[in-house]
Formats: sequence, structure tokens, C-alpha cells
Amino acid sequence: MTLGELVKNPKGFKVVGIYRISRFEVKTARNGKSYGDCLISDNSFEVPAKYWDISGDSAILFQQNGILRLEAMLDYFKDSPQLTIVGGYLPSPVEIDQSLQSLGMMAPRKIDDMVSELTAIITSIKQEGLRDLLVAIFDTNKPFAEKFKRHPGAVKNHHAYIGGLLAHTLEVAAAALDHCNRNDRINRDILLAAALVHDIGKVREIEVDAFGMGIGFTREGKLLRHISLGMEMLEHACQEVGLAPELGLMLKHCILSHHGQAEWGSPVEPMLLEAELLHYLDNLSAKTEQFSREAGRAEPGGFNRSATLRREVYRPSLE
Repeated sequence: MTLGELVKNPKGFKVVGIYRISRFEVKTARNGKSYGDCLISDNSFEVPAKYWDISGDSAILFQQNGILRLEAMLDYFKDSPQLTIVGGYLPSPVEIDQSLQSLGMMAPRKIDDMVSELTAIITSIKQEGLRDLLVAIFDTNKPFAEKFKRHPGAVKNHHAYIGGLLAHTLEVAAAALDHCNRNDRINRDILLAAALVHDIGKVREIEVDAFGMGIGFTREGKLLRHISLGMEMLEHACQEVGLAPELGLMLKHCILSHHGQAEWGSPVEPMLLEAELLHYLDNLSAKTEQFSREAGRAEPGGFNRSATLRREVYRPSLE
């Protein structure tokens, strides 16, 4: 059963399944006994949970594992579902692999297929210097390439799953390609290259767990954030391949300005057509994923209050 279906059931309903432990903390109740305070999630919903009178062994199990098989009872607090955990068990490696997709922890597309698409886009770049730059970043630099293809696109807001960064990057690049095909005033190679490198700093910004899911920010991620880290990585690659200064300057500006304005994290606003387009295409990919996820958490014909989007999202009944 998906967690999003819980609201269809009455108090006391027994819930059994493999779920992600998004947050776990041992606390002390008023009676002096320890309990586990959890946030349980899958790709449809996240639900608060309590594990009362938790033993030391069970606490360690929850602290050390991001995925567990749970037995719990459904309860409601102010009309919102919550779970009382009865027991937690470690799934087999096979069960974990099979559960990654249903738990919203894996990209919808196969990672190898996405890597092939990335390679094809890089090959299509006509400007030799830009093509060499992208090969240096996404192919020659093997440690980075391995991390990039499985890294999440965020800790929580959008594309926050294994392979999410690559999926988001390709969505932006594919939209850029489509727009270039409709408008010959765009520097295709600059926009495509900018689409591919705009979020490379997230590999160093986001800290991941053993599965590859984002669990927070690294020290340099907190202090510098991905735009600054991406600039540093791009500068190094530009020097490595000897990219023409004007091309490097244009790409750096695209990275710096892709959030659009200072209050969203960009120190400068877009001053190039390609930088302006990158900003909107990046936001388009993020909002598409966010709306799809938040609408999926509502019943057909109903609304879901989204903290991320700061509004209610409607799920049409015509599906």
C-alpha cells in the first residue's frame, strides 16, 4: 500500500510495507521511556510516526537504515494521518532494489539511457572548444561523471531522487533544444552547454546516504552553495581545455544568473538571451516535477496543500 492511500482507511487500520525512513530521532516521553519520532515516506506521501517504548536494538536499526519493512497502526491527529509503529525489520537487498522506484528514490528513467542521451547532446555541440569542455567534465573526469549520473537534484524540493540531477539536467537541455529549433536567434551551443553545466555544483553541495539519496548539505555546500561551487568547477575545466575567454565568460554568467534574481540565489540577473532562457527552462523543469508530485498526493477531484509551492494544487478527476 502507498502512504498516499492511507486516508482511505479508518483508525486502527494495519499498515505493512517497505518504506523510507526520512527522519528518525530518539526522544524521551513524559513517563521517562524512550520513543522513536519518525517521518515515513514513499513516492506518494510522507507521514509522521511514533515508535513507543522503543528498544535500544530497534533504535539502532532505525538510525542505521534508510529503508525498512514496517508494521504499524493507522491513527489520525487533527484529521491528518499518522502511524504508530509496532515493529521494524531489515528487508533483503533484493527487496530494497525492487523498492527504490516505488519509494520515489530512483529516477523514472534508466540511468544508462539518460547517460546515452547526455553523450548524444555533447556530441551534437558544433563549437569544438565547448564540446571539449563538456567531454572533460562529463567523461574524462570519471569520479565526477560517476557521481553526477546518480546524484539527486535536491534534498527535497524537486528531482530529489537517485539520478534526479541528471534527469533535471536533461529536461532543461531537451527544452533548450526544442526552443533552439523554433528560433534561430539563439546561440544553440552556448544554451546547450549552459543547460548541461548549470547545476554541476550540486554534486559537491548535496550530501548523500549509502543509497545515494540527499540527506542534507555538505560543509562546503552550506558555506558556498552550488552556484559558487559550479563556478569553481567550470573555471578549472575551462583552464584545463583552454576554452576561449569569451565563451568561458558567457558560460560563467549563465551559471551565476540561472536562478534569475538575488533573492533566489543569483548574484546577477541574466544579461544574455541564453542566460535568460536557461533561467526559465530550469524553473520550468523544477515546477513541472513539483506540480506532478504534489498533485499526485491528492485524491482525484481534490486538492493538496503544498508547502513547497505555497499553494493548493488540484488533481483533476478526469484521469
